[in-house]
Amino acid sequence: MHLLRLKYHLTDGRWNWFVRGLPNWDRSSALFQVREHTMAGFARCKQLWDLCHSLTQRPVPGAFVECGVWRGGSSGIMGCALKSSGQARPLHLFDSFEGLPEPGPLDGPKAADYSEGRAPGRLTPISRCDATLDEVRSLLFNRLRLDPIDIHFHVGWFQETVPASVLYLGPLALLRLDGDWYESTRICLQYLYPLLSPGGALILDDYYYWEGCQKATDDYRLEHNITAPIVRVDRDCGYWIKTDG
Repeated sequence: MHLLRLKYHLTDGRWNWFVRGLPNWDRSSALFQVREHTMAGFARCKQLWDLCHSLTQRPVPGAFVECGVWRGGSSGIMGCALKSSGQARPLHLFDSFEGLPEPGPLDGPKAADYSEGRAPGRLTPISRCDATLDEVRSLLFNRLRLDPIDIHFHVGWFQETVPASVLYLGPLALLRLDGDWYESTRICLQYLYPLLSPGGALILDDYYYWEGCQKATDDYRLEHNITAPIVRVDRDCGYWIKTDG
């Protein structure tokens, strides 16, 4: 057991992430602190930090948004990157804080297996990827010491919270989607992608993993004639930079 723990810390533990995040001390510190609050791998988390800094340095106008927060690891990276850049931008976080809802017919057999056959697409928790708002707040405010005035929580299902938010979100520089299912991805693209500034980034955490996420994205890109190439980050994640108005 001790050898297994040592192997973990050397290969994928917090100190491993810290060392691999150098020479940028702020990045290393953020990666170290969020390691146990994310299911994303090192490449994805480092890319998120670097992309955040690229957006602030260019600079691309607008807020940062994440749809699908879980325990707050990626949110923490986004908040720490903004803090490191010295820019006080809003960070909007959308999540049910009840876990994933049921997948639907367009999400495929893997999603149906994952939800143990509960796949008619109802907005009912399936006891997967559930984390509480208090867990996320503790990470962001107690451990990472981010300013609560810049962070806005939108609690509820995307179908309820996302359409209601578009009137006041304003322009977006970064839109990170981690809703897994077809409908969750579709609703976010439909309402939030038009707010993304030219030069802004759209990150799809599970584009290469969940069938529904990929189909919703491909349908949206085809419908709106989006030809910007999708850059693959790791086994599951991809992003593109918005090139049009």
